[in-house]
Amino acid sequence: MHKTTNYAVITLIFAAALSYVYFANMAVRTLTVLEKTKGQMQSLSIEVSEMESERLTLENSINTEKATSLGFVEIAHQTFVMRNSQNISLSLKK
Repeated sequence: MHKTTNYAVITLIFAAALSYVYFANMAVRTLTVLEKTKGQMQSLSIEVSEMESERLTLENSINTEKATSLGFVEIAHQTFVMRNSQNISLSLKK
């Protein structure tokens, strides 16, 4: 073999080794970032679930002040309707 051919083969092997190291390093970095992102997504999902639960709790909490502000009034004489009671006639009086 000629001297230039030997240098070309050695240079090609050296370039291939450097390329292998570079791409292996990039793959490891990408996998590390992917795992970190996966963990962040899980923590964000948990945080969003907690915030949704808190919002539903606040939305579903009705107190007397809120009901009064929405126009509801407290009843003085409560009358309950039962299934088999024939003596009570119903009417809507405002």
